[in-house]
Amino acid sequence: MSALMGMMMAGLLATGTAPDMRVDARDLALARPGDAAVLAQRIQAASRTWCARYRSLLTPNDVGMPSVCEHEMKRRAFYQMPRAQRRLFVQAGGRRTLNRP
Repeated sequence: MSALMGMMMAGLLATGTAPDMRVDARDLALARPGDAAVLAQRIQAASRTWCARYRSLLTPNDVGMPSVCEHEMKRRAFYQMPRAQRRLFVQAGGRRTLNRP
């Protein structure tokens, strides 16, 4: 899983004051459903934590709606995975788990 090495995203936001959201995936094999579910849970937790602190930078018009920020951060995290890892994650059911509220 070193190719995913700690998948990151969020990039520098417009103001450049928010750090990247990082999710450690080095110990996971995304072809395994259990590991894909673990990564999905880690992404969900990281997006909740990140958005609780920085959501006004990402979604300034929806400051009171954490779900808007969390959805965007989960989407960004998913698309930051290398294509091959993303495919394995989807095939193992990780995307379905990630999209659950």
